[in-house]
Amino acid sequence: MADYDKTEQEAYERGYDIEELALRTQSGKRTLRELQEERDSLEEQNQALRGRKQTWMILTLVVSAILLTLCGVFWYVMSKNKSGGEAEPTKPVTDKTNAYRICEDVESKIREFNAKNGSYTASLKTVMDKEYVAFSYGNASSPEFTLLYRNEYLSREDAERGEYGSWMMTAQMIDYEVPYTLADDWSTLTPEPVIMGGTKYVLFVQQTGEYPTSVVVLEPGLMNVGKEQGCFDAVKNWFKLELGEEAWAKLEDPGSTSDDDEISFNTNDLRKTVMLTTGHGNRYAFAASDEVLEQVREKGNGAFSFGERFSWSVEDDGIHIVSPLYVREGEYYGEVTATILPVQGTLKVSNATVGAYVSYNYADADFNGVNTPAINYIENPVSIPNGNDEKLYLPEYKKVAKNTFLFDKDHYWQDETGFRYLADDTGKITSMMGVDVSEHDKKIDWKKMKDAGIKFAFVRVGYRGPGEGTLELDKYVHDNIQGALENGLYVGVYFCTQAITEAEAIAEAEFVLDVIKDYDITWPVVFDTEEWNPKNYPNLENGPRGNNISRNQRTAVTKAFLDRIAEAGYQPMVYSSVYWSILNINRDEIAEYPFWLANYVDKVTYRYDFNIWQYTSDGKVNGLTREFDLNVLMKPWPTPEATPTVTPTPTPDANTTPNGEPTANVTPGGEATPTPAATPTPKP
Repeated sequence: MADYDKTEQEAYERGYDIEELALRTQSGKRTLRELQEERDSLEEQNQALRGRKQTWMILTLVVSAILLTLCGVFWYVMSKNKSGGEAEPTKPVTDKTNAYRICEDVESKIREFNAKNGSYTASLKTVMDKEYVAFSYGNASSPEFTLLYRNEYLSREDAERGEYGSWMMTAQMIDYEVPYTLADDWSTLTPEPVIMGGTKYVLFVQQTGEYPTSVVVLEPGLMNVGKEQGCFDAVKNWFKLELGEEAWAKLEDPGSTSDDDEISFNTNDLRKTVMLTTGHGNRYAFAASDEVLEQVREKGNGAFSFGERFSWSVEDDGIHIVSPLYVREGEYYGEVTATILPVQGTLKVSNATVGAYVSYNYADADFNGVNTPAINYIENPVSIPNGNDEKLYLPEYKKVAKNTFLFDKDHYWQDETGFRYLADDTGKITSMMGVDVSEHDKKIDWKKMKDAGIKFAFVRVGYRGPGEGTLELDKYVHDNIQGALENGLYVGVYFCTQAITEAEAIAEAEFVLDVIKDYDITWPVVFDTEEWNPKNYPNLENGPRGNNISRNQRTAVTKAFLDRIAEAGYQPMVYSSVYWSILNINRDEIAEYPFWLANYVDKVTYRYDFNIWQYTSDGKVNGLTREFDLNVLMKPWPTPEATPTVTPTPTPDANTTPNGEPTANVTPGGEATPTPAATPTPKP
């Protein structure tokens, strides 16, 4: 019709131009009459064009009227079915030879289904001359809602397309897409409603193979949404997936970087990467194949895939889902966890996090910021915090034993002073309280320590300087060792390392051995490896020297110290935090040595075994005004064969504690669990 309009306009314009030319010109090759005749001819053409245009308009109105009439009939029939009226008899399809029913014995299946007296009642309904199986929830004559599944199609091919196959009928019609067949078990078609946030919902879990692939949410009372809501569409909006180079161009803007962005990306390494940004502001770059790069370039967030190993559960606050995150199989970026709750016709995502799969060199100083996707889904990954309420996921250690401590009320508690206790199944206390001290704690009254219930102490011998790397003696080391021993405490020592080579670690061990050679130290000699905060050393351009070596090198340094201490006949031990002991040293390489864990929590969730737990740096000890690092001996340690067994001294008796109380053998060679004071604090 647009072409007709254009021709008509041109005709008018041409006629008027000719008339104007004829009036202006008295001498010309053509007479005014000839020009007028030509104009009349063009006018006739214009009238013909107008007639054709009117014909098109009439045809359009007729077609529209027919469509509106068909829609009115459809909604009338559906409304009649919804009101509880009797279903019309199933009418035969137009083409009897090609008619196809998914379930041929549908009547007998309806009788069998209804005989079970479930929450749904099945019946047949005819909609638009086609047969549907209707499942009404609640009262059959006035149901809360009805689920409709089409059973009758013109042909098998028509049925496989599944057009208009599934409906929910309540205050309005909601069409939804879930794979179904009426030929098999109908229980999957009639899920029991669940309550979330005080509202009733119907959930369909779609599954392909072994694992579910999606969850479809229907709200029976919903008035403002005309179709189902898919969980994954809501979750995808919480992420941003970009090509690495494009994302880096934005990050180069100083205003776009955040204070907690600790990864420095190398632009040359981002050419074959994708950048994942989460709702919490964390960013992860992953190496990507050409196929993945092309999908992200075309689809952006739509390139995400979900489903494999997808799991879900319904709680009062919503649907809890867990799923691997990937674009293509064999390149897994991590796991997504989220809670989803329908709110006012949409799916609201809360508590969404990503556990990103990273390698053990993630915290190395020379890490280029690009992670390698996991080839396989990581079973039961180890998780550590990565800031902004998200985590990093890594494979398990293979040689380190697992944490088996019980932190329920029957096996673990704390008293009014803040001291913590562990007990066995009989209620017998198996733990022991202790402190670790340095020159920062100034002069200590060790008798008051003992009277308050402290049984052991670890004394700092010294440290290596973070800049030049000089070995420094703790100012109070001799006073503290002597004071603790004189008051009958078990005594161990520790050294704060900044070694960057194995030779330096051995030198640190020799330094410690020289200091303690005149004392009867029977508890472990500890290698303290941890991050030194660069903010405390503003004059060091590259920060403390020990922070800047690789995980492999730090592990070699640690092992060198421990091996030298063992050779000297003492019990070696490692002190570290959760994060540092996973990303910054390899515990598999030093699995034979006991471990002292720093973890300031109420209950330890650290996956691996440990012997001593430092749970606070501001603990109170009765009778003393300063705050101290407090520790719990969780269990004794086996002694390497090369290490001789020694007895803690001084003690009143070989079979008593430092306080003269009967005890099990708690020497480094002993296997029994040490016993605390004779009058342990009872459980509250």
